[in-house]
Amino acid sequence: MQRLFRTLDAMTAPLRRLLLAVAALALAACAASTLIVNEWQAPDPGPAVKRILVVGMLRDSSIRRTFEDEMVAALRARGVDAQPGYRVLPDEGDVPRAQLEQAVRAAGATGVLSARVLQVSNQTSVIPTAPAYWGPPWGFYGWYGPAWGPVYAYPYPLGAYPVQVVTTQTVYGEVRLFSVLEDKLLWAATTATFAPNNPREDSAQFARLIVGQLAAKGLI
Repeated sequence: MQRLFRTLDAMTAPLRRLLLAVAALALAACAASTLIVNEWQAPDPGPAVKRILVVGMLRDSSIRRTFEDEMVAALRARGVDAQPGYRVLPDEGDVPRAQLEQAVRAAGATGVLSARVLQVSNQTSVIPTAPAYWGPPWGFYGWYGPAWGPVYAYPYPLGAYPVQVVTTQTVYGEVRLFSVLEDKLLWAATTATFAPNNPREDSAQFARLIVGQLAAKGLI
């Protein structure tokens, strides 16, 4: 029996390495994906907003600038005259209302699109790397009854194979579109971004999703 297990191990080792390599490549290749978790729209939003100041409320100034640039690019691609907030607002922290009003006037905006991070969640998964053991080579009739019982245990000693630890990060955010002329909220949404790893690519994908939704609703 031990010889059988060693044979199975030798046969499946290349396959195990291949599967782990494919999994690693898949994780590396997967760009972050953003979903809109929920959203709200004013019942009377009025005409589309065509001059927007984008404000990323992010403490990392480089990420903020990258985010605002990508959001501005997505808005301009839809025919909106958009400006990044970092040109008229400080990189971090609260500012007086008078300064905000001055910044909006300087940008010539009739609307403000703001975004902020609500929460960052990290989930850790432990993946065993031991080769699979499918149990005795029964046919269907011999397999059916025992299959209702406990799952087959791995026939390998505990700790004989390393485990792979994978940590997945999810960033929850909030996006709001305000009318400056009426000083009211037009649209709001909460978002979830899974496995962010490249600020520019993640921001571009986020911007396309949000701007596409705003356009579909006739808000821009």
